[in-house]
Amino acid sequence: MKRQRFVDVKMVKLESFCREQGLALTVQRRIILETLAARTDHPTADQLYDTVKGLIRGISRTTVYRVLETFVGLGVIAKVSNPRAKARFDADTGRHHHLICIGCDAVMDCHDERLNGIEIPAEVQAGFEIKDFSLAITGLCGSCRLEKAH
Repeated sequence: MKRQRFVDVKMVKLESFCREQGLALTVQRRIILETLAARTDHPTADQLYDTVKGLIRGISRTTVYRVLETFVGLGVIAKVSNPRAKARFDADTGRHHHLICIGCDAVMDCHDERLNGIEIPAEVQAGFEIKDFSLAITGLCGSCRLEKAH
């Protein structure tokens, strides 16, 4: 039920963003965001396409990519980059961090308030105004650790 509430809130935000930006709230945009917001696995654009092509007749992979990039530009979703893999998408735009498995490329949320308190040294900021930050912590997930141990 908690996830459905999250999906509902995201949809209200999308409607608001579309009104503010003068964008049409198309069926494609609505279904792509609902599908992404319902997931917690940070899917790739291709994974989302595989899901929504069964829900939206005739949708193209290009449309899914374009809608996702529009959402990122609006701040409705976030793109989680991993140099070793395809970009992943996250409907949760609140500050949180990610654990990225270097074995299977899984991306998991890490909501730990202690990480939010990291102070960025002044010399690192030099002339740069930080608005927000998130950490990408790489390692091996439990499944990959078990597999490697055997």
